[in-house]
Amino acid sequence: MWPLTPGINLATAGRVSTQDAARQLRTADAILRSLADQPGVVLADEVGMGKTYVALAVAVSVLEATGRANPVVVLVPAAVAEKWPREWQVFAEHCLPPGHGLRGSRPVKRGSDLLKLLDDPPEERQHLIFATHTALTSRLTDPLIRLALLRQATRYDRDRDKHRRVLAKHAHALLRERRFRGAAGQALVATLLEKQPGRWKQVWDRGQPEDPLDDDPVPAALLDAVSGLDLEDLRQALAAVPVYRTANLEERLKVARAQLEWALGEVWKGALQRLDVRLPLLILDEAHHVKNRTQLGDLFANTVDERGALGNMFDRMLFLTATPFQLNHDELIRILRRFHGVRWSSQAARERFDDQVEEIQNGLNRSRAAALRLERAWSRLEESDAPQVASVGTFEIEEGQSERVRTAITAAAAAHDELRSAEKLLRPWVIRHTRASRTRRRDYHPGRAILDGRDTGSGLTVEGDAVLPFLLAARAEAIANLHNAGKASPVRGYYAYGLASSFEAYADTRAHRIAELDDLETPDGYTPDTSATAAEDQLRWYVERIKTALPHDTVDGWAAHPKVAATVSRVVDLWRRGEKVLVFCFYRETGRALRNHISRAIRREIIDRAAQALGGPAGDDVLAEVDAIAERLLRSDVSGYDAFRERVASYLNGLDDETAQRAQDIAVRFMRTPSFLTRYVDLSPNLTIEGLLAGLDRGAAGATFADQISAFAAALAQQVDKERDDVLHALASIQTGGIRVTSEHFDTSEHSHDREVLLPNVRLVNGEAKPATRETLMQTFNTPFFPEVLIASSVMAEGVDLHHACRHVIHHDLDWNPSTLEQRTGRVDRIGSRAARVGQPVVVYEPYVGGTHDEKMFRVVKDRERWFGIVMGESPDSSEWATERQAARIPLPPALARALTMDLATPGVHDHRRPLEPERPCRRRRNPSPRGAPAR
Repeated sequence: MWPLTPGINLATAGRVSTQDAARQLRTADAILRSLADQPGVVLADEVGMGKTYVALAVAVSVLEATGRANPVVVLVPAAVAEKWPREWQVFAEHCLPPGHGLRGSRPVKRGSDLLKLLDDPPEERQHLIFATHTALTSRLTDPLIRLALLRQATRYDRDRDKHRRVLAKHAHALLRERRFRGAAGQALVATLLEKQPGRWKQVWDRGQPEDPLDDDPVPAALLDAVSGLDLEDLRQALAAVPVYRTANLEERLKVARAQLEWALGEVWKGALQRLDVRLPLLILDEAHHVKNRTQLGDLFANTVDERGALGNMFDRMLFLTATPFQLNHDELIRILRRFHGVRWSSQAARERFDDQVEEIQNGLNRSRAAALRLERAWSRLEESDAPQVASVGTFEIEEGQSERVRTAITAAAAAHDELRSAEKLLRPWVIRHTRASRTRRRDYHPGRAILDGRDTGSGLTVEGDAVLPFLLAARAEAIANLHNAGKASPVRGYYAYGLASSFEAYADTRAHRIAELDDLETPDGYTPDTSATAAEDQLRWYVERIKTALPHDTVDGWAAHPKVAATVSRVVDLWRRGEKVLVFCFYRETGRALRNHISRAIRREIIDRAAQALGGPAGDDVLAEVDAIAERLLRSDVSGYDAFRERVASYLNGLDDETAQRAQDIAVRFMRTPSFLTRYVDLSPNLTIEGLLAGLDRGAAGATFADQISAFAAALAQQVDKERDDVLHALASIQTGGIRVTSEHFDTSEHSHDREVLLPNVRLVNGEAKPATRETLMQTFNTPFFPEVLIASSVMAEGVDLHHACRHVIHHDLDWNPSTLEQRTGRVDRIGSRAARVGQPVVVYEPYVGGTHDEKMFRVVKDRERWFGIVMGESPDSSEWATERQAARIPLPPALARALTMDLATPGVHDHRRPLEPERPCRRRRNPSPRGAPAR
């Protein structure tokens, strides 16, 4: 149907290796071949393998094969709306032949703007349109389209002239458009209402020459869709608009505006459902967002009874997701069923698709049932069976194996057979590649290994004032577990989750969860469980005692929390060595706490280093001395400034003059900060510019300043103009701070309740952060400059690149779901990462507090990681009973886990899943047990 376009070269220097580029092109070719006879494909490559570039190669091939007649639409989450157009610019400049002429849009966030782009004439139309997931689900706000819908509603109205005069008079208030205000605005609206919307741009530009329109304001396809709709509700809402000025005019306009808002919303939804637009391909990023019945999922409806805005619009669809095995089978099937939204060639083709999906569902159900039988059999293994299963290398039953082990191996062989059958059914629809062994790419430091790098298999110890709160929490958790045994509605100790994260998170969790513990009212006629009431009373007692047992010093005392102290210590150590660190946490209060504790610790380190170098007392005064040295040597009107810029210029190879000048400005800007001066220069009271320059090639343990600038120049040289300009602008505007910086200098999401000083090189991004702040921090974190430490919540765990300057990640808060941890780590473990560039592993720290709920979570998530691809579709059960059972389960041998994982790679692409038995096919041999009992 659509061949892969020749001339696409994904092996861009410094970004993608030849091997990865070849895999990506083979994948794009496989997708295009599959789309010849099926409605869609799911590309589910592991995190960081370049799905974006594969999708763009497919999009370009479709555009070229269809003569660029109609655009390809890419729907992306709002959080990564800026990323896709930026990646397209890189792709267009580096991966396509010169003069290709393909155009891509800026992010489209409103459905009205999407329709306008589709309405453009062919010679002006964007070939790729990037729109957010919410573009077609958000309400209509465009004032001219709203006016056009009102015009349409009055076309055949007996009182048309009257209603249009009223509309022109009150348009500014009804449509909230300042340009419709006053006599000139009313005259403009009146003229527009007289003319066909197709001529509105001419009318507007003549009447508003100082504010011309960029495009035709009302897409023709929208008017065609509206023509068949019942607009009676809209007419009635317009009839309610007051004709004459009265004392309560504003109140009546407010009521009329509310009625119009509702009616316009209904007309807008109806119009989108009736759009008759045909496009070749839809690419949906983060496709797991349509696994459930949501506004986004409903857009794909395409039946006689129901049609969504995307239904019947596209010939084919390509879905992207890195987490197909995070879904249960029903969710994966629902995602595949979204392909119903394509424009079908015949009813027979649709029915054939239904039959294929049903066959896949049945195969996955059989595979899942076999995998669950294996999981149950494995759960029955006892500690004495561990040596027998640790080195399992075949599905054969061997002499000396216990009956439990024989049963488990037999179940594994059956699961293997069913999985291979399901894999065959799923392979045409889902493509998934995994990267080389994590043991070569990553260096894991679990538990207390965050302190010294030695994995002893144990967690962090609790000491000092922190002992009593944890002892009380352990006792309370034991009471809850005793009560929960066999109960349908267990008592959950929410306090234990927060306490393992930070004292701040415990205090916040208790404040917001205590209402649930206190909510003991029951319906009339219900007899309460007296044991539950007693357990909850006991838990309240412990909650109060934990609160009073917390350290009274909320600064140094709370900083002594075992996991907080370990994370802070490791971050400071990496900062000393010039390494960037990405820290993930679940609780917002933990994020704010870590930002404060890390800032205070690094600030103390800076002061101590400066005091030792300058021979003064360790206090704020020594930072004033550092600031004075920076002012004396690097002020723009002194000779040292030019000398420093000259030296920096010698590291900036491959840059044009303008970029080199801006890079020199940035280097000066950050070298003036205490964070850089105390690590990269041998400070002394009489430091000269010659001494400063000599230190640039020495610096702290780790990379020198010269190394950092050279790497920065190399990265800039590989970027396209827009990408480079955005990075340089962000670095020129980001806060670098002075001696004392308070929270008012930063995004409001980073504010804390009672802390004093923050450092600009330690930043926090959570769900409250403004999109502009988030984008700036993402761009600058990928450089050698600020921020050097980024503390993030789940908002940064999906779809963002943070790998260009960082190879260390700390999972301060773990998760029950291994896919969540993999998504986080995937932010720095990606193609073209700093780790790969310097030939060092990605270092992953997974601290947990030993002997607590925290350690149980670690044991469970590691167990689930081995089982995740096997029991595909098993929704993680985080109940106390289930997690206790999983934490105690015998670990599944890695070789067995690999053999029982689906291989969905395209032919010709190396699969890193190893067979359990390399030399010969796996088979079962039913040997009698020593007692002569048959194996089950």
